[in-house]
Amino acid sequence: MNTPGGPSATIGSLIQKVQAALQNRSDATESQANPEMRPSAWIRDALREITESQPFEELRTSGPLVNIGPGLGVNGSTYAYAVSYFLNLGDDLTISEDPVIFLSPVQAASAGLVVNGSGAYSMDYMTPKAIQPLLFTPGGVPFKYTRFGNQFWFGSQPGQNYQVYLPYQIRHPFNDDNLSSSPVLVPPSWLDIVAFAAAERGAVVNRWNDQATYLHNLLYGDPKSQMSDGTLGRPGLIAARTFQMERDKRLSTVQIMPVVSRY
Repeated sequence: MNTPGGPSATIGSLIQKVQAALQNRSDATESQANPEMRPSAWIRDALREITESQPFEELRTSGPLVNIGPGLGVNGSTYAYAVSYFLNLGDDLTISEDPVIFLSPVQAASAGLVVNGSGAYSMDYMTPKAIQPLLFTPGGVPFKYTRFGNQFWFGSQPGQNYQVYLPYQIRHPFNDDNLSSSPVLVPPSWLDIVAFAAAERGAVVNRWNDQATYLHNLLYGDPKSQMSDGTLGRPGLIAARTFQMERDKRLSTVQIMPVVSRY
């Protein structure tokens, strides 16, 4: 049994599942001269796709507590900071929550907030176009942020130092020197999804088109998932897979805040 948020398998342990989904074809083997024709490569690519846009507890973490403020950004900027500044050493991210900013009672009061002590506040995302006027407004509390390339931009420009941290999901790591030994960082219930998705890739590169179509339809076998739009549709052989956060919050009340976006 795997620990909460821990690895549930290795790529090597899924290879036989992939081969079985391809009816034990003799060319679906790790002995292929071209590494991209091996089941381990198909599993790697399936994991890259699945984990880039879906939240998994096995990949979620928080970055270090860092300071933003006058002159602390890229090349002495006050509003622009490298994304890597908010990540743990060596990490890249695929999904992030909103950055969290800490305010002292004095800082909170200057922003018009009534608090009894220090507080933590989530920033709100704005598009690069919408945040432009705030980037050049000095001396404020940066409650808004955006991402542009390899930088985060914060507005208003912080007039003093503030502590910030970023909860995020890392890009799925792989051991390139020994791909089969790489841990698979998804829950056990997603292992068959990964295996069938990898087998679909194997069927495509081996020009087994009818099997590729069959496997794709099998992955989206839940009628409710097929009827959803492209964003909400999820794989699931019998029922569309749910995420841990959805199961955690199923009995909790939900607060809805109306927001009007600027044009």
